[in-house]
Amino acid sequence: MRVLFLILLLLFGLAGPVRAQEAEAGLRARAEQVVELLRGGGDPTALFTPVFLAQVPPDQVRAVSRQLAAQYGAVRGLAGVDAASAQAGVIHVAFERGTVHMRIVLEPDPPGRVAGLLVTGAETQGDSLSGVVGEMRALPGTTSLAVARLGPGAPQMLASLEPDRPMAIGSAFKLFILAELTRQVQAGRRHWSDVVALDRHSIPTGSLQTWPLGSPVTLHTLGALMISVSDNTAADVLLHTLGRENVERMMTTIGVADPARNIPFLSTLEVSTLKTAPAPALNAWLQADAAGRRQLLARDYANPDPTRVDISRLEGGPLHIDSLEWFASTADLVKAMDWLRRNGDDTARAILAINGALGPNSGGFAYAGYKGGSEAGVLNLTWLVRNRSGVWHALSGTWNDPAARLEESRFIGLMARVAQQLR
Repeated sequence: MRVLFLILLLLFGLAGPVRAQEAEAGLRARAEQVVELLRGGGDPTALFTPVFLAQVPPDQVRAVSRQLAAQYGAVRGLAGVDAASAQAGVIHVAFERGTVHMRIVLEPDPPGRVAGLLVTGAETQGDSLSGVVGEMRALPGTTSLAVARLGPGAPQMLASLEPDRPMAIGSAFKLFILAELTRQVQAGRRHWSDVVALDRHSIPTGSLQTWPLGSPVTLHTLGALMISVSDNTAADVLLHTLGRENVERMMTTIGVADPARNIPFLSTLEVSTLKTAPAPALNAWLQADAAGRRQLLARDYANPDPTRVDISRLEGGPLHIDSLEWFASTADLVKAMDWLRRNGDDTARAILAINGALGPNSGGFAYAGYKGGSEAGVLNLTWLVRNRSGVWHALSGTWNDPAARLEESRFIGLMARVAQQLR
């Protein structure tokens, strides 16, 4: 239910334009220090701002360096710097088996430490879809992958790893809500410009949980926030506005193989409340059938209080991810993206593309739409892309481990390599 940030992210505002040569010279010195850090040297406490290190501690920075080395081999050096300003740009780091691209942001005042570092993509030499599938199969826990070419018929699978296995998908379930919103707009029942009142709050991620109840918001705003920054309150308001049972039917319309696992279709606050509920309440839910669960929702969870959810429990280790989550296979999520491609309007596709999650210029694609999801032990990344030749693809990867937190950056890197094969 939280926003999926790609490896390291804490970006400050970009400074104004400066001469390219001057800007590149300022960034290059810090870029060389990043390269030294990736080699295993350097001092993270001297290189990064305290605010950054509060979010990404030095041990985690070192872990990411090791993961990149495991994936791409030893660091060879800085391959280039593309400066957008004196404090921001993209650096290219050459490894033995490829080149990794990172967006870098420096603090505006001396000493100009690194305030943000984001891996935005990579090109791997001699890579292949089968090679990535092999690496995914070796990960602990359970993994799934579906990569399909899209056309007038059903998706044509190009590469896969247990694509039909239902798994926990985190906030990727919000694709089903977007699809139902799109359907109701296309049917003339609603308009993107329709205004509704913010009638409920959820827990972070997002920002709407801080807005006053009763605030007027458009359906477009709710959809955009739900997809681009995974705003949980936006998702819950839309689920309530569109109708829980309508979203449930949309799963069947899309072609989800086992929609019963998500019935009744839960809001983010309902899932959070249930996951952190006392054992008797949790067991009552898990033992009930669909009809019994609807009764429990109406009786005990009609108006849960988000301030009473113990968020620290959700941020610890994996919590009931095999039994209390949103479930879909990667093949299901490919179908969801294909349904939105076929049946969605330009507005829906533009919402998906607000955060394409493939770096600057959509990672080299003519179009990149994205939604992912994560919590402890759960990670999903799903894209709808069109390459420069006009060919559409959908790709979805999921990693679950009920016993341990995931090395998210490792899986993100694998999925980035999959995407590169489709450009």
